[in-house]
Amino acid sequence: MNLITHKDTEECHAFFNGYFTLPKKALFVGTLGFNDACLYFPRMICDLECFDFLFLIEERPEVSPVLEQSAEQNRQELMKMLSKHKLSFEPVPIIADDTASTAGRNAASTFDKWLANGYTDVIVDATTMSRGVCFPLVKQAYESKTSAHVVIADRVASPLNTTAMYTDSPQYMHGFQADMDTDKVKDAIKLWIPQLSENNHDSLERIFRKERPDEVAPILPFPAVNPRRGDELMREFHDLILSDWDVNLMDIIYAHESDPTDVFETIKRIHCGREVALDGFQKTPPRTILSPSGSKMGSLGMLFAAIALDLPVVYSETMGYRCEQQIVPPVSTEMPDRMWHAWLRHL
Repeated sequence: MNLITHKDTEECHAFFNGYFTLPKKALFVGTLGFNDACLYFPRMICDLECFDFLFLIEERPEVSPVLEQSAEQNRQELMKMLSKHKLSFEPVPIIADDTASTAGRNAASTFDKWLANGYTDVIVDATTMSRGVCFPLVKQAYESKTSAHVVIADRVASPLNTTAMYTDSPQYMHGFQADMDTDKVKDAIKLWIPQLSENNHDSLERIFRKERPDEVAPILPFPAVNPRRGDELMREFHDLILSDWDVNLMDIIYAHESDPTDVFETIKRIHCGREVALDGFQKTPPRTILSPSGSKMGSLGMLFAAIALDLPVVYSETMGYRCEQQIVPPVSTEMPDRMWHAWLRHL
């Protein structure tokens, strides 16, 4: 995989206006989220004639009413903004009745119908899209006949303070199981690379108990917008890192919080090094398992590594979001603090 990247608003805007011109036929895939960050990229490209727009509505069983009201406000903004384009909103059930994640499978099924329309390019907007939807869609676009792009934007402060609620049963992400749970890797030497994030202690511990890895190399954000964030996460995960997970402190990975290519190259170097070092161990083959959480930008680096190296991804899906606020904040027209685009090219 070869990545062509643009790392700020000015670079992204220049690329979109120069590249997405007629007769190209492009599809933009985003999510109708409660966070108005889902409006960033549509607002940037709404004047480009070659785009159709698909917004997935991630349906979860437990969402605070104020968040649903905020999502409806964003829908109205999108309908006004994109009135001259083909525009569709399609529901995607995220959680089955037995609490198993159906996110990736349902999203991929919907996306597949749109890919049949002969688009030259597809942009997947990861800004407010859950990983269980984003990862399968980007892989699906990359493996199709279209040119695949992924974009993401974020800001330091969000107008809505939410708390995520996770399922109790970690599972492999749709399309990212590799050969795990087969007899071939029954005795594999597993390296688990989790992305540490605030308030995700229990979810990551459940993944650890499911996988029982031989080695753990957690990712901490550095550099980061908050220079102390890595230290704060170390304090939060102190007991797990030094006791339950038995992490060698030399194995902790420090990766740039807002540069997915740093995460990608680091995982690639570690995985390929283990493959060489453990070559010939047929009964105990090396395997690298990824678990994204926290920063979406860092998670994209895991996505690129999983696609390029065919690595398994295990995660806990979000069942819902709680929010104590009662009033829906007005839609912001301010630009995000960080914006990033990648064009995924085949080697």
